[in-house]
Amino acid sequence: LGATFWSTIILIQQKQAWKEYAKKYGLTYTSGKFFAPPNMEGVIDGYNVSFFTAVQQNPDARKNRQLTVMQVNANTPFVDGIACGTAEMLPFLQSLELLTPHEVKEGTWNKKNHIRTRHKKAVDAFLTAERVHILNEILSMPNADIIVILDDSEGIFRFETPNPLNDAKKIDVVLHKLMARIKKLEPSDTEEKSLETIVKQEGVSQEQSAETTSAAEPPPPVVEEPVAEPETASASASETEEKEKPETKAEPDIATEEASSEKEAAQDEEKKS
Repeated sequence: LGATFWSTIILIQQKQAWKEYAKKYGLTYTSGKFFAPPNMEGVIDGYNVSFFTAVQQNPDARKNRQLTVMQVNANTPFVDGIACGTAEMLPFLQSLELLTPHEVKEGTWNKKNHIRTRHKKAVDAFLTAERVHILNEILSMPNADIIVILDDSEGIFRFETPNPLNDAKKIDVVLHKLMARIKKLEPSDTEEKSLETIVKQEGVSQEQSAETTSAAEPPPPVVEEPVAEPETASASASETEEKEKPETKAEPDIATEEASSEKEAAQDEEKKS
């Protein structure tokens, strides 16, 4: 009963603070049902802001947490592209398949936070030491899970906190401090064009690299079928050798020749007599 009582008191305070803040800046405020959380949204200094309540799901439903979400959208081109966040946001960051872990070259990146990027050279040009410092400050808001997503069309800054944000003055301080930091992240017109050029060059370079890799791949091996040697090859060779040998006439036998001569002589004697 005590927890329910305090939850109700905090909810009432939250609704009063948000209604007051929405009225001050001309935001749209929705109270909801008596025990339902409120929400407000609108534009402040050119930034789209929204406040609402969400439930962080856990495998054990008893451990579900009710969080207050503050989100600021800057409708300004930054760089394509960066996603960074606190440790609790790592699973979401890993789901962004086009982005890979980035090694920050300027300034000092807080290793407790994670950063993933797309066009590395453009991001390196964008991430000056000052901007690295500003991103670290944004991600260091206490008692909050934070994610920042920047691309060439907008920037999204999302904070999830168990703090009900039930004080209008504190909301104003936190929000305006954040917007001042976002302003410092925004590139100038000249820098924006330079970043666009780097992205295009990087894209062309990647295409050429892919073409070169494809051209450098060796063609598939040609499988030659073995040619069967004729079975009569050795026989033909023997026949050829036989043909090339000179014909040898049989020499007459000496004994045969002598006998033939004696016979001829006897026949001559008979004729004479």
